[in-house]
Amino acid sequence: MFRIARAFLVVAPAAFVLVLTAFLAAHSRAAESFVPYPLLADALGAALSKRPFVRFIAGAIVCFVPLYLMSGVLLFFADAGVSAAAPLWSRGPGRRANASIPPESRWAFLSITALAALAFGVSLHRVAHGGDLPGGINVGPLLVALAAFAALIAGLVMAGLVAVPRALIGRMRTPA
Repeated sequence: MFRIARAFLVVAPAAFVLVLTAFLAAHSRAAESFVPYPLLADALGAALSKRPFVRFIAGAIVCFVPLYLMSGVLLFFADAGVSAAAPLWSRGPGRRANASIPPESRWAFLSITALAALAFGVSLHRVAHGGDLPGGINVGPLLVALAAFAALIAGLVMAGLVAVPRALIGRMRTPA
């Protein structure tokens, strides 16, 4: 019960840390040139606003946490709805379909998410083009947060593709 929300809540912060680490390791000058948003500059205070890496990391965390919480709550409600409706979809009294996730899908999800997070973190500078929008708004921390979610989506798509052969073979084995 609640597998998708639980997996997301565990894997999303790890993907975010991988993207952030890869981005900072590959493009340390981007963090040095980051000017915090005025709202964040007031919230961070004078001590954090003097250190560019801490300032960039704090900005990225502030951009990531609301998206993470909203996505986690939505996935929790979706899982709750599916779990509540599962008895309606069962194949009869006492017979339940095997709803376990194949191990190859789990491994594909974790490995592709990690690889995509590293790849997106390293190549994020191509999308950001310096991280500045017109008006001097720096989107680097927001792009780091969004890249973590893109890595999760890539891992989910690959996990679904890896599960297709097992599902097809299972359909061929069961009589109609």
